[in-house]
Amino acid sequence: METLACGHAGFAGGSRVCPHLIRPAERRDAEYLRLLTGEGLTADLACTACDVEPPAWETICEDCVALYDAGETGYLFGWRGEPGIRERPETFAGTKSASRLPERQVLDFTGLPSADGRSLWLVLTRSGRLLRHDAGSGTSTLIRKRIRADRVTRRARTLPRLRLHTSPDGRYAAIVNDYGRTGHVIDLDTGRPALTFDGGDFDHERVELSAAFTMHEDRAVLVHRTAGTRLDVSDAATGRLLTSRDQDQGYGYFHGALYVSPGGDRIADDGWVPGPTGVPCVWDLRRWLDGNVFEADGGPTRRTLCRHEFGWRGPVCWIGDDLLAVYGIGRPIIEHLPGVRVFSAVNGELVHAFAGPRGDLFASDRHLYAAGCDGLTIWDPHTGERLGSVPGFVPSRRHPTTGELAGLDDGFLIRWTPG
Repeated sequence: METLACGHAGFAGGSRVCPHLIRPAERRDAEYLRLLTGEGLTADLACTACDVEPPAWETICEDCVALYDAGETGYLFGWRGEPGIRERPETFAGTKSASRLPERQVLDFTGLPSADGRSLWLVLTRSGRLLRHDAGSGTSTLIRKRIRADRVTRRARTLPRLRLHTSPDGRYAAIVNDYGRTGHVIDLDTGRPALTFDGGDFDHERVELSAAFTMHEDRAVLVHRTAGTRLDVSDAATGRLLTSRDQDQGYGYFHGALYVSPGGDRIADDGWVPGPTGVPCVWDLRRWLDGNVFEADGGPTRRTLCRHEFGWRGPVCWIGDDLLAVYGIGRPIIEHLPGVRVFSAVNGELVHAFAGPRGDLFASDRHLYAAGCDGLTIWDPHTGERLGSVPGFVPSRRHPTTGELAGLDDGFLIRWTPG
């Protein structure tokens, strides 16, 4: 077997390197760039001194290249060039429709699960009214007259933003103050408050207020933050705490936005650790509810997916029940490349990554949708191929029952149903 430039006899790595990077164990502080070749995410590695003039490329073994790929040596300073995006055009005979909302200005809206398959939406207007909107008939029903955001303090870094979450049975809604402290659960049948919670005051202005519904023993329950490093689960109807414990074992992990898998078996947490560094995690929701009350704090099913130094709060979505798509390749700000990384929720390992998707992410078992500023793009999440687009349509929600994607436009709810 040939001895390569790094001094090892082995198989050649997938990236060539400049002469200054041939021995990664000796260059742990080296700043380098990834020079994309135009074939997917394949890139050659060059130190910053070799950025201007193309270097005389050297071939090193796959183990040495793996040290750079895993971030175990050197400091990735950025990307150059354009990634390759594979195309597999398909015809999407989707239908677009619009329905007028009772008020032009809307703070938030979300799909409302319906047993009969209707396109029902929960709408929170700027005047504070909570409405149930039937997009099929265009009619709206008032649920509650007045919803208010947290009071803003002078030291606030980020203004609180009201956001809606709905339970899988369509009975309850949580109205939470992202970048604030408080949340309220409303019984949508009566319009009355069922539960109020406080997410704690430690750096709450950094992240969304952790909240997500799931079903447990045929009852709607809410997963919610009760302190920076603690999550709890409460019965939505009674407010009864289901995860009582003497203290959490979060070990300095601060909880962020929560995402429950479509089947309700797992939950993902886009939290962070001091640095600040985003550290999305996933764990078994059923084990937490039925057995180990410390599962969210570091139980045996809890898996760390990746680390985002100096950034978090990027789009995250489930692809079926076992895969999770996390937006962005590389660390935010410095070396961010638009695209997604797909992780296994079972073992936490990276399945694959591909460049191209931008914006909010939504998914079904077969398709990944990315809502960028120019419109919607559609991808195969298993191969990374771009399948099509819907120019000019930028949705912000996906309906849990109908699968419609929806956005707002000047007082209208615009829906697109995949064909």
